[in-house]
Amino acid sequence: MKTFLLTLFLLAGVVAGASAQMRDRHAERPGSGDVPVARVDDMTRQMCNRLHLNEAQYIRLRAANRIKIARLDEIQWQYRDDLSKQRASISELEAQYEAECSRIMTPSQMSMYQSEQRRDSVPTQPSQNEGGLG
Repeated sequence: MKTFLLTLFLLAGVVAGASAQMRDRHAERPGSGDVPVARVDDMTRQMCNRLHLNEAQYIRLRAANRIKIARLDEIQWQYRDDLSKQRASISELEAQYEAECSRIMTPSQMSMYQSEQRRDSVPTQPSQNEGGLG
């Protein structure tokens, strides 16, 4: 009986120590957990609706989006103090993502995707009276 209780307490101590170490690890890197499934699904569904993807394309794009979002979160955490390295890493990630998308999508779908990306990245210029004084 004493051996059983001793073994039980020893096992409980090991489990408690391991869980405490995992909590510390997650506290150090808040973005290191799993990517939220809803975020990946929403992004992929929006792209699917705009680009008219088929089922196989949707599945492959969903996997690429999951990787992109996880890596983006990691880059933002890793280079939170160095914006120039953060921008460089994000642009490299975008290039890799676009290359993966070109393997998944048809040329016409890729053209539509790139035109949307250009449209979204170009800031609109305010007219004479908007956004300024007087």
